[in-house]
Amino acid sequence: MPRAFTYIFRLLSATAAMCALCACWQSRPAAEIAAEKGILLVGNGADPATLDPSLATGFGEFKILSGLFEGLVCADTKTLEPKPATAKSWEISDGGKKYTFRLDENAKWSDGSKVTANDFVFAWRRALLPQIGSEYSSLFAPIKNAEKIRAGIEKDTAKLGARAEGDGTLVVELERPTPHFLSMLCHNAFFPLPQKTLEKFGACDRRNSVWTRPGNMVSNGPFTLSEWRINDRVSLRRNPHFRAAKMLKLNGVDFFPISNINTEDRAFRSGQLHITESVSPARIEHTKKNFPKCLRADPWLGVYYYMLNSSRPPLDNPLVRKALSMAIDRKAIIDGILKGGQTPAFSFVPPNCGTYSTPPEFMVREDAAAARKLLADAGYPGGRGLGKITITYNTSEQHKPIAEAIANMWEKNLGVDAELYNLSWPAYLAARRSGDFCVARSSWVADFADPESFLSNFVSDSGLNHSRYSNARFDKLCDDASNAADKSARNRKLAEAEGVLLADAALIPVYFYSRSYLISPQVRGWDSNPLDYHNFLGVSLDASAK
Repeated sequence: MPRAFTYIFRLLSATAAMCALCACWQSRPAAEIAAEKGILLVGNGADPATLDPSLATGFGEFKILSGLFEGLVCADTKTLEPKPATAKSWEISDGGKKYTFRLDENAKWSDGSKVTANDFVFAWRRALLPQIGSEYSSLFAPIKNAEKIRAGIEKDTAKLGARAEGDGTLVVELERPTPHFLSMLCHNAFFPLPQKTLEKFGACDRRNSVWTRPGNMVSNGPFTLSEWRINDRVSLRRNPHFRAAKMLKLNGVDFFPISNINTEDRAFRSGQLHITESVSPARIEHTKKNFPKCLRADPWLGVYYYMLNSSRPPLDNPLVRKALSMAIDRKAIIDGILKGGQTPAFSFVPPNCGTYSTPPEFMVREDAAAARKLLADAGYPGGRGLGKITITYNTSEQHKPIAEAIANMWEKNLGVDAELYNLSWPAYLAARRSGDFCVARSSWVADFADPESFLSNFVSDSGLNHSRYSNARFDKLCDDASNAADKSARNRKLAEAEGVLLADAALIPVYFYSRSYLISPQVRGWDSNPLDYHNFLGVSLDASAK
């Protein structure tokens, strides 16, 4: 054989051998290899817009932040009852208006420094600064002087009813008794912040996210931020200084931004993920039949709805908003598209939200004929003169078919011409915040199991009120509920408030969630709860499970 051919033959043989070796190595699923290393692989829908606890608003961000940070309390992953976390104990006094938290002496930041009461005071004061623009600043309303500071009436943030008494004691004074205050503290807005780190990167009084980058971030949760690659993954790894190291069984978590549910489904079936964000409706029946142990359908305290820009004509007219809401067949969307145990939503607050339930007389109804009359009464008979209604949604294989179905229903039942506008998650959030939308896909999962977690989003001055909805009576009823003498009186005021919201058609509720997703048999300790809350403590991986 000529020398040149011999060389080529040997080269091809070596290449083939290497390919065979790679194929053999790659035949082991990534999830199996990760399980052996104690790394949980999780589908997370989209890239996080931010990992600053004061600024994050998405559920995907919250899941990551729950691994990076820890608040004063955490929630029991089965009952959702508040449990000690960074605070080992607390006392409630002054008729429910004063909370004294004693911090765990073992609580440390990932750089080894001690977590102090002042880290919470600093974080909470920062969240109320107007220049920070925290959309969750309204959550601090129960705390003394928080609303005055947020509104700019009180300029001195030191007047906030939260003070450190030494390194280990945090005293919080409330404006009024707030029975669910402890549960609120599980939210990322109440997480502590490492002041020295924010000072180093100039983020104490401005929206500078450089401090949240790998290598810069200092956190106090079970994990630290190891890697953040856009459109690839966010990797968390074990925090050697975490106060409850014995409760942590994982060595890390990798979050993958997979917005396409079919891509995510294939990734799970090929062994690239342990837990998915959702499940393809087309695959639910097949999964039930062939892989029943992998399918979870958990109750979820959340609502999928359409946000309506009340400041933009023609949606500034409540008759138009009502017509759009009444022209939708919600069950057809669930049966034809979702198929995951969801239920039609005729209210904003889901059922089983604490002791509250929406009175039937306040619920929205479906009636295409009545919707056509409302649109005609508004001056747009048969949709004429209304112009195009744009439906904005973030990239997802579920949001698009829902938007298409609703657009078709509006055209068929009202003669309304609707067009779809797809944006990436960060661009979608920016459009919402700036009011650059007509109708926007939205959802809300409760921060705590209480109707206030839903209704407070539509109070006129709420940072989360992207609809620009404003009704003085609604605002007053919400305020009256906060000052109600007992739970039943509070629920009555909240029901009246929701009645006003629904009568104004400030939003279009579409369906209540059922949390359907895929989970590997290798995952242990992943509890089901209505808030899909997980702090990763007690979660483990069994690499031998099939």
